[in-house]
Amino acid sequence: MITIGEYQTLTVARVSDLGYMLTDKKDEVLLHFKQAKNTYKEGDSVKVFIYADKAKRLTATEAIVSATVLDAGFATVVEILPGTGVFVNINTPKDLLLSKDYLPYDERKWPSIGDKVFIRLKVKHDILTAKPLNRFDIKSIKSDLRYRDNEQVEGYVCYFSSKGMGIVTKDIKYVFVPSTQLRGDYHMGEEVMVTITKEIDNEYYGTLNQHKEIQMIEDKEIILDYLKGHDGVMRLTAKSSAEEVEALLGMSRKAFKRAYGGLYKDELITFDEEKTRLKDYK
Repeated sequence: MITIGEYQTLTVARVSDLGYMLTDKKDEVLLHFKQAKNTYKEGDSVKVFIYADKAKRLTATEAIVSATVLDAGFATVVEILPGTGVFVNINTPKDLLLSKDYLPYDERKWPSIGDKVFIRLKVKHDILTAKPLNRFDIKSIKSDLRYRDNEQVEGYVCYFSSKGMGIVTKDIKYVFVPSTQLRGDYHMGEEVMVTITKEIDNEYYGTLNQHKEIQMIEDKEIILDYLKGHDGVMRLTAKSSAEEVEALLGMSRKAFKRAYGGLYKDELITFDEEKTRLKDYK
């Protein structure tokens, strides 16, 4: 039986005007000349991937695809259909739909064109679609690779929760980033550089925050820019709450206090019980 979404080794039954008719001795499928890597004759064996063309006919290609029904892989987002989903390319002439059912409810967190999603193919009524792997599926993929603490690895955002965000690395490892270790807004499929912080029970945790020294320099600039844009006065102090800091500057209280202390040490700010002032502001 010729099965959609998988590789199969078939035999050339005959050569037609369009390409090679391949058979499993029961069914036939066309391998178009454009999708063939070599020239074949009747009786030759060819390994092909089976997909459905735009007319929903089973078709073969010798292209190496990035994902199948059995094997997961990264697919590139090539089109966005608001309210419906996104189309991804796995290296076949026909792109596949990744339905909104598998995407974040907030469309602002959907993948953008060019982003990567980690998927496996799904077949329904002889139509191939894409389905992203969840964190449990990713963690079930066996690998001897191990990351070290503080190692920086590349990956793509694949999961959101109230407690943080999941990343699938290019090495096919799952890394969870707690909300406290996020910096800014992210969307599914976005490429990121994550720093490994620890491993517990074969599960990795990471941070997207930069090293503290570099981040503190940026945070100090954020505070100084705010002061300069508000007549040298800010209604925050080291005693302000996390909610107040987040609302005004978009950073954690811990990061704020670190940068705030650095500015005070540099003698750039003064403060009282209610406000902070830029020193020597004119």
